[in-house]
Amino acid sequence: MITGRGRRLVRTVPWLGLAVVLFLLFLGVMGLVRQQREHLLADAQDHAHDDVALLEAFVHEALQRYDYQLIDGLLKQWGEKRRKVLAIRVSAANGFVLGRFERDQPGAETYRLSRRIPYSYKGIATLEMTTSLNAVAVGLARIRAQLGIGVVAIGSVLGILIWLGLRLRSEADVLRVRSAELDQANLRLRNAAQELRRMRSYLKNIVDSMPSILVGVDRKGCVTEWNRSAELSTGVRAGDAMGQRFETLFPELESQLEKVSEAVRTQEPVQTERLVTERDGKSHYSDVMVYPLMTNGVDGVVIRVDDVTTRVRIEQMMVQTEKMMSVGGLAAGMAHEINNPLSGVLQSAQNIQRRLSSELAANRQAAESLGLTVEQVRAYLDERDILRFVEGIQEAASRGARIVADMLAFSRRTGNEFVPARAEDMLEAVLRLAGSDYDLRKRYDFKRMEVVREYDPSLGPIDCDATEIEQVLLNLVKNAAHALVDGGSPPYRITLRTIRDGDFARIEVEDNGPGMDEATRRRVFEPFFTTKETGLGTGLGLSVSYFIVTDQHQGMMSVSAPGKAGACFVVRLPRHGRRPR
Repeated sequence: MITGRGRRLVRTVPWLGLAVVLFLLFLGVMGLVRQQREHLLADAQDHAHDDVALLEAFVHEALQRYDYQLIDGLLKQWGEKRRKVLAIRVSAANGFVLGRFERDQPGAETYRLSRRIPYSYKGIATLEMTTSLNAVAVGLARIRAQLGIGVVAIGSVLGILIWLGLRLRSEADVLRVRSAELDQANLRLRNAAQELRRMRSYLKNIVDSMPSILVGVDRKGCVTEWNRSAELSTGVRAGDAMGQRFETLFPELESQLEKVSEAVRTQEPVQTERLVTERDGKSHYSDVMVYPLMTNGVDGVVIRVDDVTTRVRIEQMMVQTEKMMSVGGLAAGMAHEINNPLSGVLQSAQNIQRRLSSELAANRQAAESLGLTVEQVRAYLDERDILRFVEGIQEAASRGARIVADMLAFSRRTGNEFVPARAEDMLEAVLRLAGSDYDLRKRYDFKRMEVVREYDPSLGPIDCDATEIEQVLLNLVKNAAHALVDGGSPPYRITLRTIRDGDFARIEVEDNGPGMDEATRRRVFEPFFTTKETGLGTGLGLSVSYFIVTDQHQGMMSVSAPGKAGACFVVRLPRHGRRPR
């Protein structure tokens, strides 16, 4: 920036320069005047010499003829015609004036010429002529005036130009200062705009990063804001959603428009919990919160939609789990209660067979006291199939006792303790449980299904939590039975297979049902995924089984379903009991 002293110096220098230029012009003008004066004098002198030479010829001719009166008239006539001539005189050698002419107007500056004219033997006359140089002075004055006017004009023009230059420079300085101020202001505005864009982008990223659907809606129900979750939910980009009606983009939430008006009117948030909507033929649950905009004069609301379907289903599952735990505890208590009379029936059946034995002396004595033998009594009982009935009672009671024992073992809470267990024993226990399952017996008639056992005798025991693995295998057997009855055709066949696979035990549950497509196979282990009708399945059995195998036992679980050729679930477990992580 130029200081005040610098500005004064900048303004003074051009005027000093102008004075120097004018002085140089003055010197130049003076030189031109001198040159012009010399030039005019030379011209005037040349004209005077020409006039004298011509007049000399006329006078010489008159002298030759001794016509002195002609000389005097010639001089007067010549002087009257030549304005520059002030005086002319012709005199003889003896000083006698032969003719003369004198003008009344004197000259301020004169030029005098003299010629000697011989006209006879020893006759010499003198011609003298005086001319005025006033014309030269007038010309010089005119030249001085013109040059002065030119110098003044040039100086004025230069002064005006300098004044304009200084004015323009001053204005340029002002403009430069203002331009610098504008540059600073523009820089501040650019920084503010960048900060605003950065903050807007930051807020946009925050809004887009939220898993909830966030939609800004004005009083008329038109969309003013649209986050990433809303794009993913509807497939509509933010630019296309702006200005559209909210119910057009979310027809299932049309009922919430009344909440928008209510929130704007009351300036209080309005909430709707567990709003049920239909999507892809399934029920979904959403929590909808309508927040009014209450600052900066903006008239509208922000609608937040949270999909709580998973949470609701988990809550339902927890309720169902509580019910099942209650039923399990009740079943365990009932099993204990049933086990006592079963034990009494078995013991009574064994006592009947023991009382009919001929090897006991007490039996023979009792028969003889009645006039019979033990053999006769047994013959009568055989004849009436009573002994076969007793054996049936004993077999049925034994089978009931095994079912009760399996139920008690299955309902017993696990302690994550790995103990050796044979895969075929677990499979047989699962078959017994499946055979006694009420739903499988009544709805699917499990006993009509052919069970093929392909057990590897070299497999040996597996270190595992037998109760959890039985739960996995029971889920697989039940799913196979469901698939056979719901989509298969007789004969229904379930193949149970065990294979020793290096350090792993491979257990396969295969059916000849309808199979599954590739999309179902990829999602079969996802929580809550099910192909059954609503109310017939929760979609948790296979996901829980997958967790038990892969996380609790560090094994592997997969399924192969080659189209319509059935399905085969494969469970691979470490044989030597890897501990859970």
